[in-house]
Amino acid sequence: MNEPASSPSSTRVIPAEGPMLRSRRPRPRTGWRSLAYNASLGRWNPGLSEREQRRRDREQQIAAQLKGKHVTAFFCLKGGVSKTSTTAATSIALADLRPDPVFAVDANPDAGDLSERLVGRQLSGISALARDVDRISSLEDLSRYTTTAGRLTVLPGEPNPVLGDSLSSTDFERVLGVVRRFYSYVQVDCGTGVTHPLMGGILKYTTTAVIPAAWSVTGARRAAETLDWLADNGFEHLARTSIVVLTAKDVVSSSVDKNAVLEHLGKAADLIVVPADPHMADGGTIEWDLLKPKTREAFLDIAEAITRRFDGPAPTPAPERTHRRTDALADRPLTRTAADRRHAADTGHANGAVASRLEASSDA
Repeated sequence: MNEPASSPSSTRVIPAEGPMLRSRRPRPRTGWRSLAYNASLGRWNPGLSEREQRRRDREQQIAAQLKGKHVTAFFCLKGGVSKTSTTAATSIALADLRPDPVFAVDANPDAGDLSERLVGRQLSGISALARDVDRISSLEDLSRYTTTAGRLTVLPGEPNPVLGDSLSSTDFERVLGVVRRFYSYVQVDCGTGVTHPLMGGILKYTTTAVIPAAWSVTGARRAAETLDWLADNGFEHLARTSIVVLTAKDVVSSSVDKNAVLEHLGKAADLIVVPADPHMADGGTIEWDLLKPKTREAFLDIAEAITRRFDGPAPTPAPERTHRRTDALADRPLTRTAADRRHAADTGHANGAVASRLEASSDA
């Protein structure tokens, strides 16, 4: 008697299981929510406020992975608009929150003082490194020309303006080449002379341009002219994705129409206002904990804006309407007459209202 053929063994399908651990709400760090969490020994977690969630999202963005190389250049056609202090404070913010090392270069040929703002003393580094670049074969070799400020590595500039002025585009390219063997992210503090030989080498490798500006008429116009210069000289991609940083460094009179200044700079992809801060204005070594909370928030916003340009599509250009309005402002006065000021007061548009809203939004 033939035995029946054995039926093929059936495969047992195990249903996919959900997570075995319940998701937990993030623990609040600040405000009454943190007090409630601690007082209840963690039994009640009210969750994060919108402000704290925003700050955590920003920290996560600043720490975003960089898969390639990135160079951020800080420069403007005008000096005295907090270019070096913006470079320094933004470098500190990035170095504190990024998992990879951050490298800052003082490439100002006119006796740059980036190292003074970061480590408290004027040092020399870039000229010597340009001279000895062929001798660099290790990170230890490179470290002989650099200094550190916390987690930030700094290549000081050239305090002798004669030597600094002799640096060429090729010199910078060779210096950057050896730096990028060991560091993926580099910040460059530039001079004001866009026609200086150094600038050709810097802009050739720049992936993000940060343009410092000021509320003063000349400070705003030079920043806008810097954007135009980039667009007209083969760097349209940098102009289109630029970050303009408007620092309230100088006290301007009520004659300055701050609304017009903001519109004048509206062609930038991002416009961030840094409030006035005595610690920044002192001109000494920048200590992060001594900055006002709103100032720290602004520099963190700049760091976030930079990292949003990592390994992704370029930020969407400003809408065409904005470009037309900005272009039309070329001949628009950035100062007000007495009649203008009276009208602004009567209609509730007091000078600085727009700036105040921007500063408040950075704190939200």
